[in-house]
Amino acid sequence: MKNISKLISILFLSFSLLLLVYVFYRSEIHSSGNKHDVYLRYYVISFILFFLSIVSFFIKKNIKIKVSVILLSTFFGLYLVEGYFLFETIKSKKNARLQTKSKLQIYQDLKKNDPNSVVSIVPSLLKIDNKTIFTLSGISNRKTLFCNENEYYSIYQSDRYGFNNPDSEWDKEQITLLLIGDSFTHGACVNEPDTIGGNLRKNIKSGGVLNLGQGGNGPLIEYATLREYLPLTKTERVLWIYYEGNDLLELSRELNNKILLKYLNNQNFTQNLYLKQGKIDTKRINDLKKSTKLLKKENLNFSKNENLNHLKFEFINFLKLFNTRKLTIEKMFYGASPKDLKKILELSKKFSEINGAKFYFIYLPEYFRYAINLNINNNNYKKIIGIVESLNIPLIDIHKELFQSHNDPKSFFPFRSYGHYNKLGYKMVAEIISNKIKGFEHIK
Repeated sequence: MKNISKLISILFLSFSLLLLVYVFYRSEIHSSGNKHDVYLRYYVISFILFFLSIVSFFIKKNIKIKVSVILLSTFFGLYLVEGYFLFETIKSKKNARLQTKSKLQIYQDLKKNDPNSVVSIVPSLLKIDNKTIFTLSGISNRKTLFCNENEYYSIYQSDRYGFNNPDSEWDKEQITLLLIGDSFTHGACVNEPDTIGGNLRKNIKSGGVLNLGQGGNGPLIEYATLREYLPLTKTERVLWIYYEGNDLLELSRELNNKILLKYLNNQNFTQNLYLKQGKIDTKRINDLKKSTKLLKKENLNFSKNENLNHLKFEFINFLKLFNTRKLTIEKMFYGASPKDLKKILELSKKFSEINGAKFYFIYLPEYFRYAINLNINNNNYKKIIGIVESLNIPLIDIHKELFQSHNDPKSFFPFRSYGHYNKLGYKMVAEIISNKIKGFEHIK
């Protein structure tokens, strides 16, 4: 009994140390220290487990064994839940025409036909002429390789400012709809005509549709984007597209950025990014070279048998409790408070109206809301809806208008599993937006 008790403590200590080292690697090396807000919760859990493992050497044997049984039962339960997600994912993808080339190989093929092709890189800090600026778009006027969740890699031709639009939209005298948002607005992972913006463009009779969404955006970046690019247009309506899955988490990171805070605290601040696109492109291309190195590393592990590669990827996610963490730990220390969003929305509405545009709020739900029928976002959902209504902002609630009333909401996600919306999902969201706006007012 004594040896078993000591062995339990040693295993517990070893596990907690390995977890701490792994968290450090993912946070400080793999992510280059840029995602401390994401990994903070895992640091906290690792240190708690490490502390408990030390304490375990000094507690009574019978208590230690009982606690160990509870912990093992908890882990077993978590893996049962993760096993359910693994089973559902494999079942839904069993007939999929899986990609036989890696992202690097697709990129290399693109460059053979168009040497100027690039890979999409989300906005980040960069330095130009000894002055630090924050870019809000990608590389301009390039064929851009995006992402793959639907049996193919999405590709789009970026516009003059690096956004996912036909460039001719900027030349239209009137912009009927201007979209602000993150990767869901950007159009991951479908081709441009199938994005929310692309579908809305099909639905309107006159004017243009500009999509200023970028992957990784949070509310403060979106407000900065509005400040920089809305004045370049004559826009009738701004559609602020909010994603419940991570917008508050992104906001918590953005509130620590000195440049982004200038937009929040100084109503006259601007970086005049539209005048700096050439320099932005130059820095982005340098960033792309670093990204290509990562793609080469990924390519080394790419199996010629994509079915085997896919199963390997899903099994690694299973071991890492990917889906279960999204439902549990990822909801801890979740990020900024909905109250932090209120000022940004208030300023965004005011800025839109000053520039002659009506301001709408679009609420997009995440996959895990429907994965196992849990109302995991219900608290923040009610708070955010309440804030929007208190600011008298017209609300289009996609959860209520589409997903909640549909008998199979998971059908709007790639292979009914975690990810962005699929073609059908984006199309239905665009239809709901069009119909609801027509209900608020008439679009010519």
